[in-house]
This record gives sequence, structure tokens and C-alpha cells, in this order.
Amino acid sequence: MAEFLIWLVAALGAVGGVVLGRVWGRVEGERAGKREAESDAREETLRRVERGRDSVRDGRGASDPADRLRRNDGHW
Repeated sequence: MAEFLIWLVAALGAVGGVVLGRVWGRVEGERAGKREAESDAREETLRRVERGRDSVRDGRGASDPADRLRRNDGHW
């Protein structure tokens, strides 16, 4: 009877370890995914800010104001 209980406890421990490992892996995977999404969003924001700065630099100070007005006149 004692040997049966030892086997039962060992089997329950093994099953519990597998379940705990799967739960732990899932939680870690979700954390990693969240960190990656935040990193991607941060990079995209920086990319957009840089493109906006480039546009402002190229649009406002690129040439004579009269030339800019002539180029922009057709867009209205």
C-alpha cells in the first residue's frame, strides 16, 4: 500500500510539474509579446517623429517663400 502511495504522489507531482510548466511558459510568452509590441510601437513613433521633422525641415526652410507659394498654389 505504501508503495502505491509513493507512485501516486510521484505521478501527481509529474502531472503538476507539466501543468505548472505550461502555465509558466504561457505567462512568459505573453509578457514577451507585450514587450515586443511596446518596443515596435515605440520604434514606429520615433520613425514618424523623424519623418515629421524631416518634412518640416524640407518644407519650411528649403527655399524662398515665393517659390514655395508658387509650388503650393496648384495644390489648392
